[in-house]
Amino acid sequence: MGTKYNIIDIGTAEVDKKWMKANFSISYNQFVDKFGDLIEDYLPKDDIEKAIDSPGEEIKIDKKSRDRLEEFFEKVAAKAEEMSSGTKMGFNADERSESATSESMKSRSSQTSTISYQDNDPSTAGIETYDARTGAKEGQIVLGEDGATGELVPLEIIEKVEAHFEFNADEDIEEDRKTSGQFKITNPSESHKIWDIDVNFNKEGSASIDEDIHINNLEPQGEQIIDYEIEEFEEPALNVKEFISTLNDEEINSYSLSTSASNVVLFMITAKNTKDYDLIDVKVTKNIQEGYMGVDVLDTSLGVAEATADNTIEWTIEKLEAGAEAVLKINMTIEVSSAEEKARTGTIAAEYFANKAITGIEIDKFDAYSDNFVGIMEEQQDEDPDKYTCSVWFQNESDFQMQLVNLDVVESESQDKVIDIDPNDIPLIASGATWKSVEWVSETEDGMEPEFQKTVEFFLVSKRKISTLGSLTFDDIELAVAIMAGKLDYSATSIQSYRIVPFDALHQVKNTGGADLNELVIEETIQSGYIPPKAEEIELYIVRPSEDSDTSEGFDVDEEIEWEELGEQISIDESMIEITPNDQEPDTEHIVRINLTELRDNAIGMFIPGMVIKAKYPITAYKVAKDTEYVANVKYLGNTYPAGAPLEISPIEEPRIPVVHMRKRILKGKKVSAMATDGHYEITLTLRNTGADALENIEIKDMVPENFEYADYSLEPVKFDNLEGKDVLIWNIEKIEAEETYTITYKITGTGDEYRASGAQVSM
Repeated sequence: MGTKYNIIDIGTAEVDKKWMKANFSISYNQFVDKFGDLIEDYLPKDDIEKAIDSPGEEIKIDKKSRDRLEEFFEKVAAKAEEMSSGTKMGFNADERSESATSESMKSRSSQTSTISYQDNDPSTAGIETYDARTGAKEGQIVLGEDGATGELVPLEIIEKVEAHFEFNADEDIEEDRKTSGQFKITNPSESHKIWDIDVNFNKEGSASIDEDIHINNLEPQGEQIIDYEIEEFEEPALNVKEFISTLNDEEINSYSLSTSASNVVLFMITAKNTKDYDLIDVKVTKNIQEGYMGVDVLDTSLGVAEATADNTIEWTIEKLEAGAEAVLKINMTIEVSSAEEKARTGTIAAEYFANKAITGIEIDKFDAYSDNFVGIMEEQQDEDPDKYTCSVWFQNESDFQMQLVNLDVVESESQDKVIDIDPNDIPLIASGATWKSVEWVSETEDGMEPEFQKTVEFFLVSKRKISTLGSLTFDDIELAVAIMAGKLDYSATSIQSYRIVPFDALHQVKNTGGADLNELVIEETIQSGYIPPKAEEIELYIVRPSEDSDTSEGFDVDEEIEWEELGEQISIDESMIEITPNDQEPDTEHIVRINLTELRDNAIGMFIPGMVIKAKYPITAYKVAKDTEYVANVKYLGNTYPAGAPLEISPIEEPRIPVVHMRKRILKGKKVSAMATDGHYEITLTLRNTGADALENIEIKDMVPENFEYADYSLEPVKFDNLEGKDVLIWNIEKIEAEETYTITYKITGTGDEYRASGAQVSM
């Protein structure tokens, strides 16, 4: 059997040779709050914690630790005895339960300065008081001039959370977060001090304020403020989102303004309580920017909203219940005359209170004193001078309400307790009131005055307020005229039927408005019979505006495309490309969609006014039939940040590429004529289009025989080649109409003795 220590009010601890155990009614953290100053570094702290948090379990220890633990628990037992033996003005050692009850009463608070008394005997001048246990009358309260009233000591904890959000963002900007806490105690009296003030807090650790604070004195009308830090951030309880429609339509979110008419803009602000407790005194303030007219509060689902002289709309909600939301609808009108004009939507600020703290901190106990008088009335009897009729008086001489929780009167000589007032026996004592006990008779010798010992315990009553103030700010956005222009070109003007013919598509989109765009979608539907590009074949280019460029100017439909100089090429992630279906089969329709989203986070940056974005990719005609055509089916979609209703346009012209069923009927011939001078000949090449269609890019070749020189062309060859040691002349005829004949002449001259003019009869 080990050594057992009785720790008053919390249980027992036992230390044996090889183990220790504790049977405590409190946790280790609570134990540390009471006895932490006794825990030395040499002690086995982990073992102590484990034993306390595992009641009755034997925790193994070594011999060295045993001696230290025995010394430690002796100190703990002694301190526990000392703590339970009395309070500021005293409970006797045998009044531990009364002391504990008194301590618990320090957790009470009140909210009214008027005291409600129950007078069981209206026939008497005072308010009778009775022993709470036996029901015996113990005295009466006689009210002063102010009646049944008295000040309460205001205690206030207010914690603040400040957060800053971008427009409609779900999360705040972390670097702008601010949290703080403040405890304030105020003396509302104009003439009475408060002293020996003790305040105890229940807290979970994220508030840096001490759990117990002591203030010696608080002057009349004075206050004591203690600021503290809050280590952990909790998301604000109020969520504010704003729906904006420049179309004045509750179903369509839009941020684009029109220059053609007045823009009636709808603003719908939603305030939602995201917590499981009520919010009070909610105020949402929207700033009205310059340029808006006809501000009209349409409706509020909760609370009151009105325009102020400070160009704001203030929306107040007395209480927003847990999980509830409220909606405010506003119309404002704005006119813009050009794409360069812009308007802000107006920032929003919000604040709210909640009757709880961010950190969960609570005021546990409050204890303080103010002016009072405690005395014993001793009245010597007329007919028996050795007897005194006595009573004890407790007078509240302050402006405050007082709670009397203990008053013991003991005769000094006999040590008999003649008055024993316990907690809950006497109601609150109003300012200026006096509590007078029932009378008792004390007998002395030779008329000597009796002597008494008085023990009294009381404290002032507080009113407590714990709240969180949330202060939130929300960025606005820019409304502007959103306009785009689009242009589509194909590298082919016609497609030959029943052949595999590749050609390029070039999409050009320009931001010709005043709003930055965060999204551009280029979409083309490629009809069946044609093969779409592969994702890796799609090329992206941008042309950024110069400082002096006209950002509002669109495309020239007759502009000639420089296919090799398209601008700054930008890499594009293939995840931004959709090809549906994603195959190379020509038998079905395909949709090519280039999704340039979240441009502000892309290397491209925002699609700013004046910028041109180009996309190029190949399309392949796969043996398409005659008498058909490739018809462009294209749309371009843009959107602002934050996203609203998309802006959709088509190219200024949607080209069509005809499929040409061209079958050639060509007569090619060559004529050799001897000239007057020996060895000189004229060559005439003839090309006759005998078909029904014009022919383009026709190539004509002729071979010069050996030992001949050539010159004097009617049309200069585009190319010279060599075949088996003989020179080949090559011409290109851009176009020859149906039934048209085209001739080319040149001269050859023999050299040496071995030339043969008959070699010129060979044609290609």
